Amino acid sequence: MYMNVRVGRRFTSNVPSFIPRYKFPKYNMALTDFKGHQLKALRRFERLVPQMNMIIELRDIRAPISTRNVIFDRIARKEHNMLKLVVYTRKDLMPGNKTYVDRLMQWHEELGEKFVLLDCRDKTDVKNLLKILEWQNYELEKEGGYLPMGYRALITGMPNVGKSTLINSLRAIFHEHDRDSTGGKHRKVARTGAEAGVTRSTSEVIRVASRTAESKNEIYLIDTPGIGVPGRVSDHNRMLGLALCGSVKNNLIDPIFQADYLLYLMNLQNFYERKKELYPGSNDSPTNDIYEVLQRLQVNKNQNEKSIAIEWTNKWRLQGKGIIFDPEALLGNDEFSYKKYVDSQLEKLGELSYEGLSDRLRGNPNQIF
Repeated sequence: MYMNVRVGRRFTSNVPSFIPRYKFPKYNMALTDFKGHQLKALRRFERLVPQMNMIIELRDIRAPISTRNVIFDRIARKEHNMLKLVVYTRKDLMPGNKTYVDRLMQWHEELGEKFVLLDCRDKTDVKNLLKILEWQNYELEKEGGYLPMGYRALITGMPNVGKSTLINSLRAIFHEHDRDSTGGKHRKVARTGAEAGVTRSTSEVIRVASRTAESKNEIYLIDTPGIGVPGRVSDHNRMLGLALCGSVKNNLIDPIFQADYLLYLMNLQNFYERKKELYPGSNDSPTNDIYEVLQRLQVNKNQNEKSIAIEWTNKWRLQGKGIIFDPEALLGNDEFSYKKYVDSQLEKLGELSYEGLSDRLRGNPNQIF
């Protein structure tokens, strides 16, 4: 897909001859990273949903479109009374962008969705999320909703968006309250890692809040493995956005493609709002040539282009601040309708069907679904 993006008002630049690319080439690459263990998790996910009181879907704030999985929308919409909360993670990597947050607010208001921003490792942010869970539990109890199995929330999302990190943080806060009675250190209950696919099966129920004088219900979370986007509702921008977030395996997409997409996004955003130096010469001598950038990034002659690209994109994946990975998120509401986009994705997805899917996994993964 060619993406034509023109955003906002141009920043007055000292290099008026430079014009960023408004279209990104359609490289030959995989359009999905759907695996067999994800199919198994998806089936279990669908069985568990009717038992839940809330679905919490995590998305990466840098890629709000790419990390939205319409599979979860399709399943959740079958349960009409199911409360859903969208949690944008890695808030620390998108600091102080009020315009961007306002745009997210407009998008979710169109769909009637609630969302919060947080850093999964920030204790204050995580405590605020726990307060939301406690409040929803309290509201249910006011209506006579005593739950013998406790208040249950299913944690969902694309691979590597912070689900297990969030559960471990919530569990750590729970143990702070119980430490005096248990007298021991807490342990991680969900595996974490910097690469997609660390959690591969649906975990057991994890308690994050006990009964209190105010509440008879305990609160439990269920961690689930990340589920990739189906091939028929994916495209090149989505896969490249997921790659920059670390939501697909590093070796799935050529690192030069990933680095070029990052350069495209950097130049586009830096052209209209001057940022600190994003790559060597990004302000004084910007370029659209990825090989020129890789040459500037080279530290020693032993480094090849791919290794430099991997190192650069990994650095931005883990620590880079202020760059949005979805170009549509740079557009105004008159140029891009989030609601229409979601509706079109649901239409492409159609009804979920598992018939013959296991056989397809052995063939071309781009044909899944």
